[in-house]
Amino acid sequence: MDQDFHYYGTYYAARVGGNHSQEDATIIAKASNFIDFLSNEKYAGYWHMVKDTEKNPDGKYEVVAEVDYPRYTFQGTLSAGVSGSSGLWSSFHFLPGNYKDPSNASTHIDVHGKSVTELLPGHQIREIKPESSLEKKINPDIGQLLNRPQSALSRALIKDTIDCIKDPKRLVAILERAAGGKVLLENLESKDVLKRFGLLLLGIRAHVIADTWAHQDWCGVDNVINTYYDIENKWGRQAIKYQYQDSDDWQKVVLSSMNMMPWVGNENLTAVPNKTSYLGHGWMGHLPDYSFIKYRYKPSWRKTNDESLERDNPTEYKHAFLELCSLFSQAKANGSKFQPQNCEKKLEGAEKAISSSVDIKDKSNCPREYSSNKWKEEMDKVEIKAPKNIIDAKLEPDEKTVLSGQIDYNGWDKTRYGTLYINIESDLYLFQIAADYQFHFVKQWTKTHKIGPSDLFLGSWSKQLGPLSKSIEEILF
Repeated sequence: MDQDFHYYGTYYAARVGGNHSQEDATIIAKASNFIDFLSNEKYAGYWHMVKDTEKNPDGKYEVVAEVDYPRYTFQGTLSAGVSGSSGLWSSFHFLPGNYKDPSNASTHIDVHGKSVTELLPGHQIREIKPESSLEKKINPDIGQLLNRPQSALSRALIKDTIDCIKDPKRLVAILERAAGGKVLLENLESKDVLKRFGLLLLGIRAHVIADTWAHQDWCGVDNVINTYYDIENKWGRQAIKYQYQDSDDWQKVVLSSMNMMPWVGNENLTAVPNKTSYLGHGWMGHLPDYSFIKYRYKPSWRKTNDESLERDNPTEYKHAFLELCSLFSQAKANGSKFQPQNCEKKLEGAEKAISSSVDIKDKSNCPREYSSNKWKEEMDKVEIKAPKNIIDAKLEPDEKTVLSGQIDYNGWDKTRYGTLYINIESDLYLFQIAADYQFHFVKQWTKTHKIGPSDLFLGSWSKQLGPLSKSIEEILF
């Protein structure tokens, strides 16, 4: 998904599902969107948290907490896929979901109630049956990592988020285990730290849940399971087909990394169908992120003579929006199960924003900008105020989407050896804590239920120090 859904779609869902205020829904949307922009390129380094944001008479900041190289949530360099970052991608972008429910899993009705459950397809498991030449590379452990919506882990995240928001003591317990936690919790009654922390965690979880629909059948490891055969079984290429929501014509295309070159290619059709990376949906390029597209392909985790797999993004994105509305409805102190029948017009507006299409063959079109404008149009029709920050979705990121909190920087620009001075009570640091909690939750859940290969969280990224201490494991589940 791109900024059109992670920012504007999430904001709209927070207003419709949770009846959140314009200000609170904007915080939720910014957190959801910022998952894709807290990158190693901009935020790697020594984080020094300060309480007083002005330097003292000695020209120094009073540092109250330190975290060296805290975990980022998006890897923006070309090293993606080969630097031990499977824990990152599995925690935030490709939630493992291809397995049977553990015995203690909450049911779909437990999580969403009957009205929402009846409108969603439920959890469906993919049978992994690759060609013999790939069987050793795509083993059952890897097959469990395919991102599948409404999985037991996805439901556990939703339930935990609701529990955190409804029980502030749980949020306090998380902050107590963070670097500088005592400072954050001083005079808590007179601050909005706890409320903002809850909203930021809600936004992070919204991003992960939404991606289970857009990124389904891809996984967060650098493995051949994320590749596909040519749609017509022809040798030496990997063509796929796509179709717009309002068209009956299927168009064939070979996605290519050459499209990254603006003078010869089309960025909308960029992908990496080669041997440099098998991470996530890299081979499918941007198509999973376009809400209005349907596409067909032949995944390598099936036989070449099997029927092609069809992904109906407009339907899947509609399901994602509904699940977010359900989450936001319940994740309030007095929240209750979402009742779709009470806001049909607003849901129809979301469906229109999702399905309205733009020609991706025209490289002058920016799909995320086009869809962002559609979201704003539909909000206006149902008299929902737009977010406090109107962003330019072409920019990645627009400065108005960046979480505030960094007050200074010392060192060579954009290197991992610099020091970032961060306001300890800022949205940026609270987001970092919430993101670290998400990482620990996914890591511990998959370990407990023996999901995926044993080295999923043994890479360099997973071994970095985050703001939360190991004691966070005491309050998980």
